Amino acid sequence: MMRLDWLELDNRECNRDWENAIEYSYSEWEKDQSNKTKLIRTLFLYWYVYVEDIPSFLSDDQVLSRLKTVSSFGKEYLSDNIDFQWLYGYVSSINPELFGKLEDYDEIEQEGRLFIKRALEKESKNIFLQMLEKGTEPYDKYSKWKYDRRNDLERYFKNFFQGCSLYDEYFAEIGNKSL
Repeated sequence: MMRLDWLELDNRECNRDWENAIEYSYSEWEKDQSNKTKLIRTLFLYWYVYVEDIPSFLSDDQVLSRLKTVSSFGKEYLSDNIDFQWLYGYVSSINPELFGKLEDYDEIEQEGRLFIKRALEKESKNIFLQMLEKGTEPYDKYSKWKYDRRNDLERYFKNFFQGCSLYDEYFAEIGNKSL
């Protein structure tokens, strides 16, 4: 796994300039679709904006359409990339309804879990990926696992998600909740 810093987007997110961040990320990704950081960060931003209902100049349908466009492109061209695997796996397993038809909900949720599992197979000792994969287990088993590894998780989150971007803040908060 690598840090997914994108200075220009990070600055917009740190300043809470949501409209500019939303439009900037998508337009920059369209110009350079092979850039995995741009794709992954745009995927995350559009997912977050939609799920958290952040006011946007775009309609919900436009945000969702762009989210599906970016995620479909990622599945086609980055399905073997560990950073795409864990992020797409995470967002699609907790919100499968955003990535396909409602009747495909269970299939999309399972696909998301499979993406997380594939990422973990590449870096089996990565505690963050372990946490994402364990999060699909029954809560009592998952919470014991987190408690037993709280020091390692705390170190990981402090080192890996340390910026002020929405991406870093979101996953740092997930880390804090898990401890």
